[in-house]
Amino acid sequence: MEDIVESGARARRDDHNGGQGGRSVEWRNLVADVEDLVKKVANVDDAEIAEIRSKVEHTLERAKTSARAGVAAVRGRAEDVSEATDEYVRENPWAAIGVAAAVGIVIGFIAAGRR
Repeated sequence: MEDIVESGARARRDDHNGGQGGRSVEWRNLVADVEDLVKKVANVDDAEIAEIRSKVEHTLERAKTSARAGVAAVRGRAEDVSEATDEYVRENPWAAIGVAAAVGIVIGFIAAGRR
């Protein structure tokens, strides 16, 4: 059990030190830890543990499928927004320049206020 905890902690530390971060790293670490745990108990002959292992494998697979679907939905929505933005900027270039300038001024005021 300590090996599993250590490998999970090591993976999280490596990912964090690699500059990645956020929930996707946490998700990958969770999946890796659960898969490691399932592998460790794969050879146990206890019927109750075999049943629990089966449930965990099934739940993990459903969670992976759900996560993939969520990522695909977010990616699709981001592409739609990107296309709409591109179309708006092409149709209204001066308005887009005005909005960009206003955002730049606001960011400048915020940055200057923090000094």
